[in-house]
Amino acid sequence: MDALPYILAIDDEPINRFVLEDLLEEGYELQLLESGQACLESVALRAPDLILLDINMPDMDGYEVCKRLQADPLTREIPIIFLTARIQVSEEKKGFELGAVDYITKPFSEALLLARIKTHLSLAQSKSQLAQHNAFLQKERAYIERIILNMRNDADFVDESIQYLITPVEKTNGDLLLSAKSGGHRYFLIGDFTGHGLAAAMGGPLVSSLFYMLANEQQPLELIVEVLNQELYKKMPTDLFMAGLFIDWDTQAQRVKIWNYGLSDVFHYRDNELINSVSSSGLALGILDKPLSMNPSAVLAVEKGDRLYGFSDGLVEAKSESRELFGKQRLCHALQKINDHHFSLDDLYGELNRFAAKDGITDDITLLEIQV
Repeated sequence: MDALPYILAIDDEPINRFVLEDLLEEGYELQLLESGQACLESVALRAPDLILLDINMPDMDGYEVCKRLQADPLTREIPIIFLTARIQVSEEKKGFELGAVDYITKPFSEALLLARIKTHLSLAQSKSQLAQHNAFLQKERAYIERIILNMRNDADFVDESIQYLITPVEKTNGDLLLSAKSGGHRYFLIGDFTGHGLAAAMGGPLVSSLFYMLANEQQPLELIVEVLNQELYKKMPTDLFMAGLFIDWDTQAQRVKIWNYGLSDVFHYRDNELINSVSSSGLALGILDKPLSMNPSAVLAVEKGDRLYGFSDGLVEAKSESRELFGKQRLCHALQKINDHHFSLDDLYGELNRFAAKDGITDDITLLEIQV
């Protein structure tokens, strides 16, 4: 048999306590007290499921009792119903502002009081169950995040000749940066899955494992692109796909091939001047069950000292308070300053944060700099 809900009723008038006892003792476990201090002491020993609280009491009124209970994390979730002879709207407003869930004036209807008690006990129980469920989901999410991060942080990542900036909105995110050696080539991938958070991050381990496995087998990057497209199409939901930037740097011939499938332009700098901008020339990966166009978006001859920049859309789509986009022009100007003054990519992130101001950055951001 389930235990009865435990109600604490506080009123300094004996007749009022008698009425409440007569009304509630059969359906609830009831504790009757006559002062605010006694209420606080009782709650410290055992938290009730609900408190019925008079306002007019000597020494400590009901408002002060409510204020103290709301200030304590251990008691702030206890629903408090004020039972009072004060009928002014300002008094009722004050009660709600202090955190009470209801305000009933005396003399009250017995049916009304019983209905309100039943309602708020039910709401409190639902709130408690929701909090427990959310805590369970947060614990499960933490496990999943740890698994995804471990799967994505591949030991094959090669950080030679590059700088990069990764700023996820959440711990797990929809952006992906991969870098591998394959014979005399360097392969790079920037991926941007739809959305961000756990759902967007789910495709990351699949892409990462296939990319590094095929790169270690010295497969051409064109083949890797095609395999990734097929696997994403077969295994991901239809609304989850990946814009992708693929770069093949032939370190012997000093030639760079770029395939851009739905991502932002790639910038090519020489002597601190922008000399090429490579736009997208194909659909994102995982949308169509047919071969992608394997014609490169561009083939660039590079020289020692050249720099290539690839980035996800979150960088140029960051918005100011006036809803203005950071945009490609500001990004080019920021990259120019980085090159002129030998700044790091963290300086660009600082500038981006200042631009976004109080709204902050709301999308995952990845920026890759390749130093020839």
